[in-house]
Amino acid sequence: MELKKELLLDLRNITKTFPGTRALDGVNLQVHAGEIAALVGENGAGKSTLMKILSGVWPEGSFEGEIYVSGRKQNFEDTRQAHAAGIAMIHQELSVFSELSVAEHLELDHLPGWINWRELHSRTQKFLDTLGLGLQSTTRVGDLSVGGRQLVEIARALYRDARVIVFDEPTSALTEQEVVRLYTIVERLRSEGRALIYITHRMDEIFRLADRMIVLRDGKNAGELSATNSQGQRLSRAELEPQLITWMVGRSIQDIYPVKNTKFGDELLRVEKLTLRSPKGKVLVQNLSFSLKAGEVLGLGGLLGAGRSETFEAIFGMLHGSGPRGAGFEVSGNVWVKGKRKDLNTPKDAMNARMAFVSEDRKGSGLVLGQSIRSNMSLPSLVAGRAGLARGYGLAAQVLPDREVKETGRWAKELRVKSSNLDQAVGELSGGNQQKVVLAKWLMTEPEILFLDEPTRGIDVGAKVEIYQWIQKLASQGMGILLASSEMPELLGLCHRILVLRQGSLSAELGADRATQEDMMRAASL
Repeated sequence: MELKKELLLDLRNITKTFPGTRALDGVNLQVHAGEIAALVGENGAGKSTLMKILSGVWPEGSFEGEIYVSGRKQNFEDTRQAHAAGIAMIHQELSVFSELSVAEHLELDHLPGWINWRELHSRTQKFLDTLGLGLQSTTRVGDLSVGGRQLVEIARALYRDARVIVFDEPTSALTEQEVVRLYTIVERLRSEGRALIYITHRMDEIFRLADRMIVLRDGKNAGELSATNSQGQRLSRAELEPQLITWMVGRSIQDIYPVKNTKFGDELLRVEKLTLRSPKGKVLVQNLSFSLKAGEVLGLGGLLGAGRSETFEAIFGMLHGSGPRGAGFEVSGNVWVKGKRKDLNTPKDAMNARMAFVSEDRKGSGLVLGQSIRSNMSLPSLVAGRAGLARGYGLAAQVLPDREVKETGRWAKELRVKSSNLDQAVGELSGGNQQKVVLAKWLMTEPEILFLDEPTRGIDVGAKVEIYQWIQKLASQGMGILLASSEMPELLGLCHRILVLRQGSLSAELGADRATQEDMMRAASL
């Protein structure tokens, strides 16, 4: 019989009220030693507020309820007291200082006025070597990758001997290799007996890592699931996800995907023998041919590196010689739009052909984070001379402010973008609302063909449902939609047909109404 593990963290009846709203209403959260507890819920469910209370950002007296760490009641007046009690938080937006070394970050809380640098680096390097993270004490943190800087934050938490560690959307800016490395570290920390709270919108991470899942909705505990059954056997995603989603959004998984459009029109897009080679000569897409009809949602599936994003970028003119990333790429093949052959050498050519492209990297290429919502939504229409936002177009465009305010306001309302106003910086919005801004800015260009590359990556389930509804709404209005996604249920739930790519070539074409996830995986990997 397995002994019950030590209860390291116990949050009891936590309530937090802001003017006009109750952000948390009697929330309870317990995490044991050697456990990964996934804290999940839509944006606005109360996750961030709860973690701010735990980490001392909201001090004792600003909320109701009690915090116990290793059985001792705590009263945090600031973050330093939370650190001293063994609480550490790895933020999504990393709080590192680019000019400081790794060693200085580890000792940041208690650097003396006079420093023996040799002794400092010797001490911290010995500690880093025990972690096996591959970090050097003398390295300037600004010279590290995002994943490397995250390792510094983890090392700093362990240097303080934190026993309760919170990971807030830790993989949002990591490469696939860095994600795998992070998973290994998280599992190692669990094996060392630490209590881990893992916050993410990515369902695959939840089902891979979590021992228990705690759901918040509207500031309250909505439910809790164990990842194992009474015999200790790990449950599958299919067994856990329906109940988890029901608690998160207040509706069953059967209601997540709207009814598909069934009325198709004429062929909008035809691609024949599309081939793409990288600057080093590697074949990224090989002789790919397909067609898309008005009102159809055509899926593009496959494993990482199969060529989904590259297919979209090549068609949209991004990888041709004059495209924004075109240096050294070789693109061949033919594209027809509404029966007419098109030379799409730049994104502007694609926009003139009534195409729009929601890229997978909304922060890197989809948005200008420091600019306003209104400016982001207007930019493609100004370039294309659409929506009547200006006299002329391109660099010579003269913006018509009244028209711009009217159109951006209309689309923000249509897509239910939650913001203080349209002049708010888009970087201040949640991931789901940022994605709505990306979608709105392209819909303002009045496209007939819409490319969606991972349109729901990193957003909560509620925002996903809204975007799913928009996809079917646009299809019912006659738009042709190409959807690339790494989420197989998403492709099956939204698409009429699915093209499965393997190493850049078409492996299978599946009818979504008859296909299964097993069929897709078999085609993607065999």
